[in-house]
Amino acid sequence: MLNTLIESMKTALLRAGASPVYSAFDAVRTDRKEKGIYTIVGVDSFESFTPVYTPYVAYLPFRADVSVKITAPPDMPLETLYDYYSGKVADALDEFMGLTSSLKKLTVKFDSNIGRLVLSAVLSTGGVTRIERGEP
Repeated sequence: MLNTLIESMKTALLRAGASPVYSAFDAVRTDRKEKGIYTIVGVDSFESFTPVYTPYVAYLPFRADVSVKITAPPDMPLETLYDYYSGKVADALDEFMGLTSSLKKLTVKFDSNIGRLVLSAVLSTGGVTRIERGEP
């Protein structure tokens, strides 16, 4: 389910022109990623609720916080980073959010661990996953 959320967001970002996009779980070292702007998609929190069962299907309600982190070189002007966000990423977030999601937080900071400027958007989303069951 986490991979489905991440892949859906990656697809929306790529369709909007944000590239390259990586999963937070991809295990690609930072020094091997794009030197300019790149985006990382992850899940900050995930909560599932009591499933609803029918004879052949289980419905699993969930709530999650999906993070989109746009990273840039430390010397990039903040205006350039925000223009990238508003021109490419914001449209993808709108597409992804729909009726069951909302923008929870938007922050910009320098991440000394990776030596890059990071604009983070956190979306609160939820839904119901449909899981096929075998015959009883």
